[in-house]
Amino acid sequence: MIFDRFIKRHNLGKYNIHFHGLRHTFSNMLFEMNENPKAIQQLLGHRDVKTTITVYNSVDNEYIRNTTDKLNEKIKEEQMLLDQNIREEVIEKRKEKLFKDMTDDEFDDMLQKLMEERRERKRKKEEDMEM
Repeated sequence: MIFDRFIKRHNLGKYNIHFHGLRHTFSNMLFEMNENPKAIQQLLGHRDVKTTITVYNSVDNEYIRNTTDKLNEKIKEEQMLLDQNIREEVIEKRKEKLFKDMTDDEFDDMLQKLMEERRERKRKKEEDMEM
């Protein structure tokens, strides 16, 4: 009765607003905020959470899109981690094979070249700093 008086007092009758519709809106807003269905069930006074979920939970396309975006991001993160792990494994296998087949002299030569390259990069960097 209080709600009906409110509707009349504010000339909202033409909008076809019903009190029960507000319960649905309330429930949907809570679902969209990812609130616990059991908490929503208690707020609405339902005996069974199935009623809350099946009758009061209608989602719009935006909510569905947000949900699938979250899932897609999670899958991408997992794939990137997997790809990184696979890359690291491949690199380790290549290193093992490279060093396994090398003689001591070949290893020393490679190490010497790397050290020379490092010194050359350091020298260029210092020259760039002097300018």
